[in-house]
Amino acid sequence: MRFLLLIPEVRELLAEGDHAGLLSVIQEMHPTDAASVLNALNVDEIATVLALLPPDLERDVFGYLEPDVQEQYIAGSGRERAQKVLQSMLSDDRAEFLEHFEPRVRHQLTCMLPNAAREDLLRRSTFREDQVGSFLSTDYAVLNPLLTARSAISELRRQAPSKETIYYSYVVDRSGRLVGFVSLRDLIVADDNTPVGEIMKTDLVSVTAEDDQEQAARIIRDYDLLALPVVDSAGRLVGIVTHDDAVDIVEEEAQEDFEKMAGVTGDSEGEDFLAEPVLRQFRRRAPVICLLALFWLMTASVIQGFESLLHGNVLLVATMPMVMAIGGMVGSQASTLIIRALAMRSPTPFRTIVTKELLVSLTLALVLGCVAFGNALLLQVIKGDGTALSTTAHFAMVIAGAMAADVVFAAVLGASIPHLVKFLRIDPALISTPAVTALTDLTGASIFLLLVTLLA
Repeated sequence: MRFLLLIPEVRELLAEGDHAGLLSVIQEMHPTDAASVLNALNVDEIATVLALLPPDLERDVFGYLEPDVQEQYIAGSGRERAQKVLQSMLSDDRAEFLEHFEPRVRHQLTCMLPNAAREDLLRRSTFREDQVGSFLSTDYAVLNPLLTARSAISELRRQAPSKETIYYSYVVDRSGRLVGFVSLRDLIVADDNTPVGEIMKTDLVSVTAEDDQEQAARIIRDYDLLALPVVDSAGRLVGIVTHDDAVDIVEEEAQEDFEKMAGVTGDSEGEDFLAEPVLRQFRRRAPVICLLALFWLMTASVIQGFESLLHGNVLLVATMPMVMAIGGMVGSQASTLIIRALAMRSPTPFRTIVTKELLVSLTLALVLGCVAFGNALLLQVIKGDGTALSTTAHFAMVIAGAMAADVVFAAVLGASIPHLVKFLRIDPALISTPAVTALTDLTGASIFLLLVTLLA
């Protein structure tokens, strides 16, 4: 990318000691791009660059550095520099950053912070990781309802350097109870002498610190908010959840659901696949694979029960894997679509969903039945064992019927299981794609062999 071409220039400016030129280059870049350039430097060079930056820009650039680079910088920059960086960080960013360290180092760094920051970290630790209270930001702008629009803008100008966002300001009474909010735009267009209490909006949408993070992200998405206030049981404002937090939550939840649907258990802790230890990968993936092995054993037992039917019948042996595979894919597709609908909180009734999936599967069954008929007929003709064409066509028709029946059953099964699991108060994503595939393999083999036995 374009900004990576600036790395040699930054190194040259550092070598020449041209701090004014270096500051000019960094200030022209977005903090994300500046952090990408700094990631390529060593710790001493990073410390030199960050020391030149204004406090706000230094905080933003540091926040975008790679986690391992941040840790190296803190470890090598000395106590005073580390204390300055930690105190300049926003409350939620600081809490997330400190989680990267082992408990001993985290305790040492926490001791560098003022009492208010330490109390904030302690309060966060009382919540689960998936609760709003563990990641909310306490760096929000607050206004008094009696201020005029002109005074409110002056107050925001004073608060802005230490706040995460000032586009929404929250209006609280003397007890700290949230009574409304006002946007920066509303303050600008209002008459200078109009009180904030008359400008603010009172149709508040909020969450509590105990609420699930996914609920907060959903509210921000549904109401198109830049920030969502967090209140306690008495309605007092305790923090906000910003839109960038919502994006992180959605990404985290999507990753979690993806891993569950892929049959991967446990917590990856956000580690890259190549960075995660082999034994941890094994522990996460082995339980599901071992469970599915039981399904495969049952499938093998079903097939063994029809040994006399399969013995010497090359056509059945050749077409059965196709029938099982197609059924598994259809079941997985249906399950994935239903899990997605449930994750999006679709209000559609279960009967409507299954009926729709049944209609789709019947259409698929018609097409795939014709494909199975053609494949079976072609295989028998290629074999050329002298079997009469009428006999071959009849056998191919039976195989086509078995394929169609398996497709319909697999689709209905794939659509029904997530609803059943949700009814049992289990995460539907746990019914992963491998599990549905294994189950439809079992039912597919059973349907195929039973129909062939009855109709052939």
